[in-house]
Amino acid sequence: MTTLTTAALATEVLEGTLLTLEQMTTRITVLALNASRNPEQSVRVRMLLEDLLADIQACEDDLGTYAPLDA
Repeated sequence: MTTLTTAALATEVLEGTLLTLEQMTTRITVLALNASRNPEQSVRVRMLLEDLLADIQACEDDLGTYAPLDA
């Protein structure tokens, strides 16, 4: 990911987000497909997904973006 500048911060954040989302989608899909062929890896992939969602929720909480879903 490139370093953000102040000239076009909103655009840079959006661009970085879309590029990261594309990478995450591809990599998670590959992990899931691989785990479907190697069931012993399924637990690790599920842990990754749970951790990823927890990290996103923590960031949302820190930034005050959304109220918790269980509230």
